[in-house]
Amino acid sequence: MHNAFNILPLLKQLPVRIESAAAYSDRLLLGTASGALLVYRITDAVGDRQQPQVTLLETKKAFSRRAIEHLSVIKEAGVLVCLADGLVTLYDLHTLSNATPLTNSKGASVVAVYTAVDHIDGIPTLVSKLAVHAKRKVVVLEWRDAEFYKSFEYSAADKIMAMQFASPNLLALATAREFLTLQLPRGQWDDLFPADTASLRTVAGLSTSAPHIGGAGAGAGAGAAGGGGSPDPSANSGSSQSASGTASAGMWGSWAIGLSGSSNEAKTSIARMPNEKLLLCHEDIGVFINSAGKLCHREYTEPMVFDRTPTAITYTSSYAIAISQEGGPASASSGGARQSLPKFNVEVRNIGTQALVQSLHLAEESPTSIINGSGGKQVWAVGSHTVWRLMPVPIQQQVEEVLSAGQYDEAISLVAQSDSILESEKQELTIKIRWLRARWLFRDQAKYEAALDEFSDMDATPTEAIALCPERIAGELAEDDSSDSESVSEDSDESEQPPLNQAQPQQSAPENGTKRARPKQVIWKEALYALMRYLTEHRRALQRAIAEGSREKEYVVRVPGQDEEDDDDDDGSHGARDNEANGINDSTGSNNSSGGRRSGTASRSRSNTAEEDSLPHVRLKRLAFSLERMNIPVAAMAQVVDTTLLKVYLECSPGLLGPLLRVKNYCDVEQSEGLLLEHKRFAELVDLYHGKGLYRNALQLLQSQG
Repeated sequence: MHNAFNILPLLKQLPVRIESAAAYSDRLLLGTASGALLVYRITDAVGDRQQPQVTLLETKKAFSRRAIEHLSVIKEAGVLVCLADGLVTLYDLHTLSNATPLTNSKGASVVAVYTAVDHIDGIPTLVSKLAVHAKRKVVVLEWRDAEFYKSFEYSAADKIMAMQFASPNLLALATAREFLTLQLPRGQWDDLFPADTASLRTVAGLSTSAPHIGGAGAGAGAGAAGGGGSPDPSANSGSSQSASGTASAGMWGSWAIGLSGSSNEAKTSIARMPNEKLLLCHEDIGVFINSAGKLCHREYTEPMVFDRTPTAITYTSSYAIAISQEGGPASASSGGARQSLPKFNVEVRNIGTQALVQSLHLAEESPTSIINGSGGKQVWAVGSHTVWRLMPVPIQQQVEEVLSAGQYDEAISLVAQSDSILESEKQELTIKIRWLRARWLFRDQAKYEAALDEFSDMDATPTEAIALCPERIAGELAEDDSSDSESVSEDSDESEQPPLNQAQPQQSAPENGTKRARPKQVIWKEALYALMRYLTEHRRALQRAIAEGSREKEYVVRVPGQDEEDDDDDDGSHGARDNEANGINDSTGSNNSSGGRRSGTASRSRSNTAEEDSLPHVRLKRLAFSLERMNIPVAAMAQVVDTTLLKVYLECSPGLLGPLLRVKNYCDVEQSEGLLLEHKRFAELVDLYHGKGLYRNALQLLQSQG
């Protein structure tokens, strides 16, 4: 968990009771129990002012005769939608006048609005729609390019408890028993699945090949399409369309009867999410569907489970934000027992990972609704007499916080979803985080195969992985905090031991739970065999490059930034060489002091254009390094790989020394000679001499050994 939002109460102890709210641009509209409408202007904090400035612009005391139950804004059409006393009335958004009651919406209880660009007859058109559930029907009004087009009516067999537009031509709805979709303008009803927690858990685990439930035969036939539009949206003559009844229950309907019953007490809701997705919730369980009404199996393999049943949900680019009543039901654990939860009434979850990010407590009073504005960039929690603003913590600070906790998957998810990071920077930051995650997996989690696969996917130079090993394997490439005394050795006792290098105290527990203690010897053997496979793959690639006559091979090399050189590196990379390619040249005696020719960068070049410098860039201390693509001499890299492979064979597979040394290899003679003599591998040393053309050395060794 980390801090994603700070709570800021902007309006407190209002003398009126707030029943509804809506936000757009810099305006906040509050509907009251007395029927008055309050209009506020919100000026964001700038300069020395630490919090937004709130100004009451207008009070419409007689805006409605009864309590304003719901407010929605269709900004593109300039329309304010007001639900009061079971009737929907449309107002001019800019003047808050010219009231137009929708006479066919009497008994209205649920309202949904939507605006998007739709291609009509191949022409991009700005389409806005309003859907109203009134008694046993759904009324849909449509605007095209800010001009009213027409209205439609569809009959509904059950009471609708929630609805949202999935796309301009698809409406998702929820009854007490099931979730449905309504295709527009045809009026075809399709079943999705029952509205109960057991069914939501089941459908969230279905395979991606599962067909869309329901079909053309599920709904009753629709009437003819509506006629031309009327300037009065309530004028329904010649522009209505009916669909008799909802979809037949079918297989899923039988589940609904058995598991959900017909009770209206169950909490069912539909919330809009980013990227044209909807979150369909029953109690504390929610599943995602896309704009076509299909379950999002590939992105979300598990349902989203809240700690407490939400009363309302909204979103930002990265988070689903739910409010709940403090005395409300808590989520049941897998064993069925209720969890003991801390005091909170706002729950923030990462949409991508579904992980709990933050729990907040609004102390003044319990919130009754939560809304967003400016496409999810503003979030407001509303109580009976209080309005709070959820101020997002800067994305740099959030990413730093999750990185310091070792939550690399969470950091990658935040970067990918954030709308505060330039698209040109997202790939750079993601690769850097993956780089740190690979090091963390190797050093602190003993997940050697996964770490080395990550390095391979990023085209990392093999020296990056070699440097994570103890000095007897890595040699001069070993990092400062790697030593034989800290690492696992073959002759260590079988007591509990962390991975190759001691885990740093500032890092949290592993993301996937505590790893069962294993003997040192087992851990060390796993590391050696993983490294052996990794180096063998690189050896084959280098041999192919040599056979093709290539003199250089491109790798991604880590180059520390100035801040990283001056400060301690908290991510576990302290002590890494300034340039890994330099480590190659030091070990081979190459005169190329640059360590390779740069052919481009995997990250952003440090010499930005003036235009780039004028844009807000994300600067993170833990990512104060660059990943540059460099052309490394093939022979130099082959020498490092072969020499390290020889060291690995000496430790875990001495029988493979002969096959390595009897063929053409690039082992460093001086290092290899000392190691083979130390381990008394005289036959393999003769093979080394023979392969390198050192016949006199071979004869002298044979003579000395009798």
